[in-house]
Amino acid sequence: MNEEIEPILIGEVDDIEVGSVENFEYEDINYSIFRLDSGFFATQGNCPCAERTLLSEADVEGEEVECPSCGNTFSIVSGDPISDLELDTLKIYDVTEEDGNLYLNL
Repeated sequence: MNEEIEPILIGEVDDIEVGSVENFEYEDINYSIFRLDSGFFATQGNCPCAERTLLSEADVEGEEVECPSCGNTFSIVSGDPISDLELDTLKIYDVTEEDGNLYLNL
């Protein structure tokens, strides 16, 4: 039997500026919450590189994020690696907006 998981409150929509990324920790797991011109997106919180750098420390350029440690880039929307196609894809999570609040759906 599958238990449905309730969405987790991230915070208010206005807490994240367009073109930025914020770290969100839930049950000792980091998630990266991005606000792009096209909306809100969430990925795993750490780059899959050996350094496991928080993506919230990364540069966001359009719909791409570049790890400050390894320099690899990923699509924020799909999670696909861009600079090195051999890398693991970033895990993507659904983010919803409701009444001015953001929710992470795991």
